[in-house]
Formats: sequence, structure tokens, C-alpha cells
Amino acid sequence: MRITVTGVSQLRLPAECVVVTLTTGFTGPRRDEVVAETVRTTDAMRARLQEAIADCRGRDLKLTSLRTWAGAGTDSQGNPGTPQHSAEVRGSVRLDDLSAVGPLLGELAATRGIRVVGLDWQLTEETIAQQQPEVIGEAFRDARQRAGWIAAAAGYRRIEPTSIRDDGAPMFARAMSAPMQRGGSAPQIDLDPADVEVSAHLTVDFETT
Repeated sequence: MRITVTGVSQLRLPAECVVVTLTTGFTGPRRDEVVAETVRTTDAMRARLQEAIADCRGRDLKLTSLRTWAGAGTDSQGNPGTPQHSAEVRGSVRLDDLSAVGPLLGELAATRGIRVVGLDWQLTEETIAQQQPEVIGEAFRDARQRAGWIAAAAGYRRIEPTSIRDDGAPMFARAMSAPMQRGGSAPQIDLDPADVEVSAHLTVDFETT
């Protein structure tokens, strides 16, 4: 008799680093002023983040090209409004020193034109490499135990694995924090690092004897 079962393994680990997504941008009636102010703010943000990278607190700084658009909208009576020009640069950076995240993001979020969009709490590459064998092994042990129970219920004593299908490499579910919002002059910051869930699924065929 063949028994097919799916073994599952899950564990939760404390976040070790965070990928921060940011934007800089302005809106106004004069395109040249909006673009110039966005460029100045982006340069200042880039310099501040490069300082963090130089201190070995961050890496992987990425910034998009400047994006601009315009729109007029309408007033309450349906009449065309004053044309407004917008400019924006989006970026991200990985911060490895969690103790530095709060002060740095508080500083950036308090700067006019900079918005911290989200925080993606993650594990380091070293931890992922260490945990993958254990997560996969636990998933197989779970499959074997379940197959053994089924075989025993059917009156069989022994089971042997004949095939294994990996239903996806170990998944690292990254916990996202809500965007940081500015309230008055002080930013409201959610900096409670969430645990990262690690899981694996294996479908295993066993033959009974």
C-alpha cells in the first residue's frame, strides 16, 4: 500500500534586520521648484543613509529615478483647479543594527518631504542558511510520523519513503509594519520588530510492508 502525506514544519525567529522603504517628494504650482526641492531632499536623505552604511549599520541602498506628473483636479463646483506638479523618488535600504533604526527613522520622518512607507522585518542570510536544513528535516520527520500512524491504523508495521516532493523551499514570512505617520512635529513610529515565521512543506510517498 502506498501512503502519501505532507509534512509541515514551522518556527518563529526574532527579526535581525529590516528593509525600510521611503519616498521623497513635493507638490506645488511650479514644476521647477517642486523638482529642485525634491532633488535637494533626496540628496540629503541619500547622504544620511550613506552615513549609516559607512558605519556598518546598513547596506543595499537603492533609489529610483525622479518621477514627475501634473494634475489640476476640480473645485466643489466642477471648475478646473490650479494645475499642480508633483515629483517623487522612491528608495529602500537594509538596516542591520536594529538599535539604530529608531533614531535614524525618527530623524528622517521628521524631515519635510520624506516619508517612511514601511518596515519589512527580516532574517540575515546567515540565519536563513543555518535554519533551512533543520526546517526541512523537521518537515520530513513530521511526514514520516503521520505516515506511520496511518500505516499502523491499517495494520502495517513498516514504512519506507519512495519519493519526496518539495512543495516550495522554506518560506520566510516577513512581517510588515504599518507605515510611519507624522503627527504634528513628532513622527509616530512603530518599531516593535515582529518575529519572522519560517515554514517548509514536503509531500512524501511511503510504501508499507
